[in-house]
Amino acid sequence: MKRELRRFLAPRAYKAGAFCVGVPTMFTVVMLSAVLIPAPAVAQIPGIGALPLDTLLAGAVCFAPAFPLAEADSTAIIADSIAMIADSIAILPDSSAIPADSSVPIADPGPQVARPGGQPVGPGGQPVGPGGQPRGPGSQIPAPGGQVPGPGGRTPGPGGQVADSSATLADSTRVPPRPLPAISPGPGPSYALGAWCWNRGALLSTRAVTLAELVALVPGVISLKGGDYGTPVTVMAFGVGGGGVRVVWDGFEMLPLDGAVPDLSRIGLAGLDEVRVERHPGELRIELRTREATEADPITLLHVGTGDLGTNLLSGVFVHPRVFGGSFTLGFDRVETRGPGLDAGGSLSGVALRYAIPVGERGGVVAEMKRFAPRTDVSDLVTGLTRNDWNIRAKWRLAKGWFGEGYGGASSLAGGPELPVYGGLDTRRTQLGFRTKYTRGGLWAQGTARHFSGQGVPDENYEVAAGGARVSGASLDGSLRVERWAGQYVASWRARVETAPVKGFSLFAAYEAGETGTPFVSEYEAYLRSLRLGPPLQPEVVEEPDPRFTDRTGVRAGGQFSWRGFNLAGAWLTMEADSLRPLGLVLDPDGVSVPGGDRTGFEATATVPLPLRGFGFEAAVQAWNEGLPYLPRRSWDGALTYRGVFKESRNLELWAGLGVTGRDSMSIAILEPDGDPTVPDLVMVPRSEEWYFHIQVRIVTLNIFIRWENITGNENVDFPDRAQPRYRTLYGVRWIMNN
Repeated sequence: MKRELRRFLAPRAYKAGAFCVGVPTMFTVVMLSAVLIPAPAVAQIPGIGALPLDTLLAGAVCFAPAFPLAEADSTAIIADSIAMIADSIAILPDSSAIPADSSVPIADPGPQVARPGGQPVGPGGQPVGPGGQPRGPGSQIPAPGGQVPGPGGRTPGPGGQVADSSATLADSTRVPPRPLPAISPGPGPSYALGAWCWNRGALLSTRAVTLAELVALVPGVISLKGGDYGTPVTVMAFGVGGGGVRVVWDGFEMLPLDGAVPDLSRIGLAGLDEVRVERHPGELRIELRTREATEADPITLLHVGTGDLGTNLLSGVFVHPRVFGGSFTLGFDRVETRGPGLDAGGSLSGVALRYAIPVGERGGVVAEMKRFAPRTDVSDLVTGLTRNDWNIRAKWRLAKGWFGEGYGGASSLAGGPELPVYGGLDTRRTQLGFRTKYTRGGLWAQGTARHFSGQGVPDENYEVAAGGARVSGASLDGSLRVERWAGQYVASWRARVETAPVKGFSLFAAYEAGETGTPFVSEYEAYLRSLRLGPPLQPEVVEEPDPRFTDRTGVRAGGQFSWRGFNLAGAWLTMEADSLRPLGLVLDPDGVSVPGGDRTGFEATATVPLPLRGFGFEAAVQAWNEGLPYLPRRSWDGALTYRGVFKESRNLELWAGLGVTGRDSMSIAILEPDGDPTVPDLVMVPRSEEWYFHIQVRIVTLNIFIRWENITGNENVDFPDRAQPRYRTLYGVRWIMNN
């Protein structure tokens, strides 16, 4: 019967499976079940009996598979649907004369912000690129409401897909889940404010496959890797050292469990909906948000790839809006490799679960669990350790514009029985927290209180922040953070301001000062191991460590100019610290705290649209008068990019980028083994530079990608004797499917 009915549909308007193809439909109707209604039943519907069937199908109406409904229910639903179509046609001029395969335009939703070649720009005309958004092809600035513009500036729906060539039809029996109250992050992404953001659409187009690779796309951020996938890895900016990198996942702080900074190989991208990075002179803050159900249908996202060095990639997200009265999200990651020389195999694997259930009309309860287990065959690197995090939270709308959230959870790092040292060690650290935010107009204020239990972490921390968008022609915000370590309180604060653009020019400045504590987890682990009986037996008990603090100040001030897609920005930098702490990871187990110092420098970024449509050039550089541990004297990035949208349906899109990222040689907080003990020298690692090439093609919701890493074959190392891959090609697909 469906085959007979399809003869009345224009071929370009047919909905194939989960995808619509053809001329864009200009108005939306309720989904119809592909079942014919007896003519007498149609004739009895007011306003519809006199219209021919080809007129009813005008506007490229899509038909979806029939749902198992009772005959009476089916007839009633279809009758209501046709009545709605009749009402829509009745308001159109001379609707009976519209051809069956034509479409009726609707009012334009408003101007879309886009740079030449279809590439989006930020508020005030600021282009995308190193000066305001993640580097690399496909990075985008969210449109109003947090959505990333799709091809041609079109905003995707809640599921991240750009509106297709036919209108999405919704069955009247399916209702999207009610979203729970959410506390939004601080000011929007802005180079001036030092904030970068990847939302759902941007995560689909980035060339990064791990969290560390993604964060390293931010200008001025360098990655510190122990080798290939499976080895420890972290990121660093402004040489902040131990205690200067924080990861917050849905308000829950991912405490470092085996060092003074988080090991990002133990935190995956599985199930993430947004990644936000704030780069401050004294802190690198990474905020993660889990994907939640926002549509009536279940959705699956698959990310599959393979390549050189025995590399295989499998990542997926499944979101279901109706599971036992709530919504469910499952994310899983798996990246494996045989490593450099094919004899240093490793893997990153993890799973994240989220279940949310509404309670009443103003809130709900969310339960989350995450488990990540990197493994490596590299000698002298700890393997077999699994990180587990769980939390339960209650989210509530307290009043108009006022939201609150309370949670409790725990984190642990456990070793397997095959490890003689870590096999019986399970360090559990718990936290209780409360967050609240109030927004009124362009003003906002928020506060956070967290209580921790466990050794090597603060007892409590409190944060308050407030700001306003475009107040008196400027965006201004500030924050205060107070921590308590072993009964001792320390405080730090920061303030930022960005002026509104005047004829393309704007100014910005940021200042921060204060004292922060450094986690001493790795030292405490050594203390616990020294108390254990059995191998390896320590000759004497290690002294229990004390908290460590760093007093630090920093200034960042500059300006930017934007005009017709061209963007140039620069800033003067200064920082001063009384001490610098080691990472505390297994990569620098003998790391030492070193005296700090004061440094001055500058950074600059540029985005230049080229005469060839769709092509552009992006560049960023940061330079200091002298280096510090984990702070090279110079770091740089540059890329020739392309982005184009093709076909009348705009269902074909292409991104490409040829670029380079590099840094000068730098010192790390490890003493030279044969150095002069009276004048200790730090280990120096050589200059690092990597050229890459990346292509991605989007066909409706199927993304096909290929990337070439380190195409010049440089021997890059971040730690002594920790080789990184010299060449690798990785290719695969990212595919969104409506279930």
